[in-house]
Amino acid sequence: MSGVSLEVLTARAEPGASRVPVVFVHGICHGAWVWEKYLPYFAAAGHDGYAVRLRGHAGSGGDLHSAGLADYVDDVRSVVGKLDRKPVLIGHSMGGAVAQKYLGEHADSLAA
Repeated sequence: MSGVSLEVLTARAEPGASRVPVVFVHGICHGAWVWEKYLPYFAAAGHDGYAVRLRGHAGSGGDLHSAGLADYVDDVRSVVGKLDRKPVLIGHSMGGAVAQKYLGEHADSLAA
């Protein structure tokens, strides 16, 4: 797992909701904050939502200048590994590249 302290914004669905969780991954020059308006929408639809702030970005540990794609994949793995259900992964811009790389290496840990 990552070993780096990561900020994760969370919005929980109503108790008893049975839809798959959603993990959001931001792009370059962004942070978990970019997903703030989407988290309540997905929670209202019954999905627990988690927006990870990748290492080196304000709010998370690590060094932005030494972090690479493999490190960001490890950050996502750290978040997914703490969930009790397989999530859907959504990434924007660089986060899309992270999501694709994660999918290539850990497809069995995702719902879609």
